[in-house]
Amino acid sequence: MLVAYEVHIYDGGDWQIASMFNERELALMEARRIEEGLRRRETRVVEESHDEDSGRTRTKIIYTTPKLRARETPAPAKPAPAPAQPKKAAPQAAVAERTPTRRRPPAKKSEPSLTVIALTLILIVGLGVAGIVALRYLSNLG
Repeated sequence: MLVAYEVHIYDGGDWQIASMFNERELALMEARRIEEGLRRRETRVVEESHDEDSGRTRTKIIYTTPKLRARETPAPAKPAPAPAQPKKAAPQAAVAERTPTRRRPPAKKSEPSLTVIALTLILIVGLGVAGIVALRYLSNLG
C-alpha cells in the first residue's frame, strides 16, 4: 500500500496543494509552519492511500487548522420554542458544492534590480578592502 500526504492551503475559497510528503509527521510539521507564518494561512493535511492490488485509493483529512475546525463544526442546536401559529414551509437550503482542488502555477520570481546588484557588489568589495587593511595593520603590530 502506498501512502502520500498532501498539505493544502485555503486560498480564495479553494484548497490549493502546497506540498506533498511521504511521511505523516513531516506533512503535519509543514502545515503548522504555514499556519504560524507571516500570512497565517488555514491548512489541512490529506492522507491518500493507494492499494496496488485492488487499484483503490482512499482519501482522508487527518488535520485541519484549529480555527477552521471550529468554523466547520456546526453549533449545537437550541430547542425551538413552540410555534403559536402554523409557519409557512421554509425554502429548501442550497447544497454547497465542493470545488475541485486546483494547482496554481508557480509564481514568477522577480530578478533584483541593477541598483541592488551594484550596491551589493560595492559592499562586498568595501568589506574585502577593509579586511585586507586590517590584516596588514595587525601584521605590523607583531
